[in-house]
Amino acid sequence: MRLTRKVFWDLAVYMVGLGLAVGVVFPPFAQQLGVPARYAERPSFQVACLVAGFVVGALNHALCRAVVGRRLARLSTHLRAVAEAVARAGAGGQWPASGVGRLEVDSDDQLGQTATAFNALLDALEAGEHFRSIVRGASDVITVVDTAGRISYQTPSVAGVLGYPPAALVGSDLRDLLHPHDRAGVHAYLAAIARAGVHGTRGAPVLARVRHADGAWRWTETVAGNLLQDPAVAGIVLTTRDVSERVQLQERLHAQAFQDPLTGLPNRALFMDRLQAAEQAAEQAAEQAAELVGGAAPAGTEAALAVLFCDLDNLKAVNDDLGHEGGDALLRQVTARIRACVPAGATFARLSGDEFAVLLTGGDSAALARRLAERILAALAEPVDVGGRRVRTGVSIGVASSATCAGSSIGVLRAADVAMYAAKNSGKGRCEVFQPHHHATQLQREQLRADLHQALGRRQFALHYQPIVDIASGRTTGFEALLRWQHPQRGPVPPGDFIALAEQDGLIVPIGGWVVAEACRQAARWQRRHPARALQMSVNVSARQFQDVDLVRDVAAAVRSSGMRAGTLTLEITESLLVQDGADTIGKLQQLKGLGVRIAVDDFGTGYSSLSYLRRFPLDVLKVDKSFIDDVHTSEEDRAVTAAIVQLGRTLGLQVIAEGIEHPEQASGLAELGCPSGQGYFFGRPLPGGPAGDLLDREAAAAAPAP
Repeated sequence: MRLTRKVFWDLAVYMVGLGLAVGVVFPPFAQQLGVPARYAERPSFQVACLVAGFVVGALNHALCRAVVGRRLARLSTHLRAVAEAVARAGAGGQWPASGVGRLEVDSDDQLGQTATAFNALLDALEAGEHFRSIVRGASDVITVVDTAGRISYQTPSVAGVLGYPPAALVGSDLRDLLHPHDRAGVHAYLAAIARAGVHGTRGAPVLARVRHADGAWRWTETVAGNLLQDPAVAGIVLTTRDVSERVQLQERLHAQAFQDPLTGLPNRALFMDRLQAAEQAAEQAAEQAAELVGGAAPAGTEAALAVLFCDLDNLKAVNDDLGHEGGDALLRQVTARIRACVPAGATFARLSGDEFAVLLTGGDSAALARRLAERILAALAEPVDVGGRRVRTGVSIGVASSATCAGSSIGVLRAADVAMYAAKNSGKGRCEVFQPHHHATQLQREQLRADLHQALGRRQFALHYQPIVDIASGRTTGFEALLRWQHPQRGPVPPGDFIALAEQDGLIVPIGGWVVAEACRQAARWQRRHPARALQMSVNVSARQFQDVDLVRDVAAAVRSSGMRAGTLTLEITESLLVQDGADTIGKLQQLKGLGVRIAVDDFGTGYSSLSYLRRFPLDVLKVDKSFIDDVHTSEEDRAVTAAIVQLGRTLGLQVIAEGIEHPEQASGLAELGCPSGQGYFFGRPLPGGPAGDLLDREAAAAAPAP
């Protein structure tokens, strides 16, 4: 059946032909109706009938064309509009918002039925458009590609996600939008989906970077579905969403979890992860080597990794003197110097505040570790510029390898840590390679630490008192209280072995509080025994104890409960305390001065000595460090420095006490310089409370007038 313009031509032929046929049969029909034969048989009458039939047929054709053609033209216009809308929606996903008008049905003939069918078709299309609108309005980008990756359909949401008009992507290659490093992975992913061959097969999500219209790369997550067998789609459907913020958050969390924020180095967690992987690889290599030879692994195969444990020697001092900003600046510069020494492929990490570690792998890692340690020591031998000041920072390094740990029960990192402490205890600024006896020493140290936690409660501490004398007369003017630990198994433990442990564990605060209280009680007993003598008692206060919020309260309680004479307690602090937190330090010193406590600067001259803090802080005593006293009688330089300190104290109204006087020549030299007071083995070693009291009794007896 033809549905073209020839329909009306056929209709014209049929209608005109029918009219002519009527014109032919009309004359005989007219005779039956009573028209005389002489008229009906005339040629002119017959011609007139033919003409009339032709005219009637032509008029019928014109009328039919006008009526039917107009209705068909309207139907054709609507059909073309629908076809164009469907074409646009198929290419770019845009269905006209205003829709396509319905045909008015005013009859139930074939044309009416055709209009009804058209309206039903339009209803079906717009009903399907409801679901297509949901797809287009979704935030996810939906793309249809063929097996070659060419885009055949694209939802409008791509404009909001990637900045491209949908029509601009239709016909393009998906791979052109992908990051070069992700193309192979996405191509393999799509190939696997296509090979599945099962209608509707969906793959696991795949991450890839896609280029935005502005040129930036966006992280996306895509899920693919195989609809190649669906004739309405005939492609692979990709559902894509922008996950850039999620990926960036994951990267930030990963950096926080595995990266040191100050130096940018791997942190302890990442270092431990890589160390564990290296240890597992070493074990597997040793097992494989053993299988090849049918027994134990050949010598050397076990030395597959090595660790350097590095600890800065004076970060705390820099923090005390320059503040934590200065300490951070030092750490960054130290990191740069060590990083320049570390070979490619090694893991260099910051484990904690002043601790770093380097992981080396490979058969020659043990020898390489020792060479690397020497390079690091040399790199840090030069001073570091921190805030315009030249700071010397040493580093103690412990080295351990899987070979040196083979006969020990500890891991490589722990062994390197133990070796580092051995280096630090041997003088700092050096390297030690782990040996089994290092572990035994460390175990003893840990046991000592554990015992220290119970020593105060078990009354194992005692105080010894070193006399402070007037150099000119040799008469005792006071004592410095020195802490001693009588261990029940080890016997006397040197202060150098446990004071640092007490500082590290915070035990120095309660221990220091006990020292102040006990020293005050002993001073009060001596003062009551010798009321005519203004005996002074000096007690060392560590930086950590000084920073304790209860220090002033505890000192006040010790002085009050002991009944010692006002103005006879002296607290000795280090110079480093005076250059940090100036306002807080001054405030606490003034509170102590309000209690009648004197303040002494211990080891004066070895730190960052400054006239400014001598004027700013409420000080009473300068204690000249032993390093200047050792050669005061032979070295012009030490003699000049000591003389300057004595004169400085005299000018500022501060008492000067020389420490570490061991020989009479030193005492004579100090007397010549006018140094008023001193202490040291020449005058007397530290004594328990009883013998120290006896010393005072002997002096009192010697000074008493003869009967």
